[in-house]
Amino acid sequence: MRYFIKPKTDVLTWLLAVDAKPSTLPFFPKDATLGLVVTHLISGNVLAEVLTGPDQVEEVCGSGLPLGRLYFKIPRDRLYNVCPELSSESFRGEAA
Repeated sequence: MRYFIKPKTDVLTWLLAVDAKPSTLPFFPKDATLGLVVTHLISGNVLAEVLTGPDQVEEVCGSGLPLGRLYFKIPRDRLYNVCPELSSESFRGEAA
């Protein structure tokens, strides 16, 4: 399943307010209270999607080096507020 976040404000502004230093590569946080969000620019719109585990990177970003994306480390409890379909069970059994 794929999880897109939809904050009430501009998605990029919301993400930068939580993580002001995103990464250009998908490094998953060691802290289990954090989730990884990838942003894509598609048809002039920024889409933000939660990556629930390393095995999902290729499905979401395609094979090869995932260029042109930013990766944000966001507290999971904040993600649940902007993505109602997401739950702690979505993270491959990693409780937080």
